[in-house]
Amino acid sequence: MDLLLVRHGVSEHNTSDVISGGTSKPNLSQAGVKQVEEVSKIIDNNKIDQVYASPLIRAKRTAQILTDFQKDIITDDRLKEMDFGSWEGQHAEELKVKYPDAFDDLGTINSKYTKYAKNGETFEQVADRVEEFLAEIQPYSNDKTIMVVCHGFVIRSLIARWFKLKIEDVMTVRNVSFTELHFEKDDIERPRLMTFNRTEPLYYGTKR
Repeated sequence: MDLLLVRHGVSEHNTSDVISGGTSKPNLSQAGVKQVEEVSKIIDNNKIDQVYASPLIRAKRTAQILTDFQKDIITDDRLKEMDFGSWEGQHAEELKVKYPDAFDDLGTINSKYTKYAKNGETFEQVADRVEEFLAEIQPYSNDKTIMVVCHGFVIRSLIARWFKLKIEDVMTVRNVSFTELHFEKDDIERPRLMTFNRTEPLYYGTKR
């Protein structure tokens, strides 16, 4: 299976310092829509066999625009962004002042945030649910190219899990970025990382 992980376009919360997780529902900003439309010009739908997306509107709409509304988009709750619990909808800058150890030196939420966010999901829990989803679809996808449009912390959690890294060692995932992986048949635990955090795909789904 060839897997193309894509983070959604810039949302209304991405530009307003608001923490936006699995229960937040901002739409794409106008700039985000234009960004996705530009990237869609290089996507070859004929090279993509199936598209899955988080049901959150910022991800689903990205998937639709990215594929020129030419593909059926299958949504799955397991692809939602990490649930930040009581931190959902709060301003990140205010929380950085109160809980500096919950952020890395680049200002990104790290694994210590669950000490302060009530009912916040861990990175391990995110990776568990997305791996469950991938294991479920893989028997039908071994020889296919699959696009999954989801969220930044989802992608970081998976990369950390698969390559045995601390989440703090995986950089922030850019909006509308592409991370490409290859899985051997029936092996969901040992992917080959082809590209990470690119502004356009290199191996899968691009017009070349």
